[in-house]
Amino acid sequence: MWLKALVELIFPAPIVCQLCQQQIVDEGLPACKHCLDSLNLSFTQLQLQKYQGFTLSVYQGRIKQILNEIKYHNNYRAAVVMGEILGLAAKEQTCLQCIDYLAPVPLHMSRIKQRGFNQTEAFAKGMNRVWRRPVIEVIRQKNTIPQNDLTAKERVKNMKNAFLICNPEKIKSKHVLIIDDIFTTGATFNALADLISNYQASPIGLFLTQTK
Repeated sequence: MWLKALVELIFPAPIVCQLCQQQIVDEGLPACKHCLDSLNLSFTQLQLQKYQGFTLSVYQGRIKQILNEIKYHNNYRAAVVMGEILGLAAKEQTCLQCIDYLAPVPLHMSRIKQRGFNQTEAFAKGMNRVWRRPVIEVIRQKNTIPQNDLTAKERVKNMKNAFLICNPEKIKSKHVLIIDDIFTTGATFNALADLISNYQASPIGLFLTQTK
């Protein structure tokens, strides 16, 4: 038994990619090269009016498929891997080295019960594996309706007073990185960013994808 343990220590079993469940992951990478290439990753600054925001990809193709697996098929491991990818990207950006806290966009408890977990919290967990930053707790106190079929004005109204920050005194004069999966109109991001700004902190957004 001890010999088997010794062999496994010297020659660890290869790690299978959590995104495709097929390819082997090379040391130091969060996923296999095939999956990483298929995500079409490119760190891009969004053209926003009030705050800075960045995204890694466009919501289409393979990355859209993975997000659907995460959100609607409870693929928690894939969410953590995508968080590692976000963290590795953030780690290389000079403009994000000022970040003091991560703020994953929260889900309402009723939505968490349906899905089993909040994908943005899983992103933050993955990010902290490669780029350690404390997470500030944010609560979604309002059970907002899904944004998909709402107009831009309806989205803003839907998100009004949606969030509550726990221990807001911690973020005063700090830089807070808001983490989310998809940037569309910015209604969710702006609602949370405005709240963070009200506590004299500087919000910045980092999104896995953006819609076209």
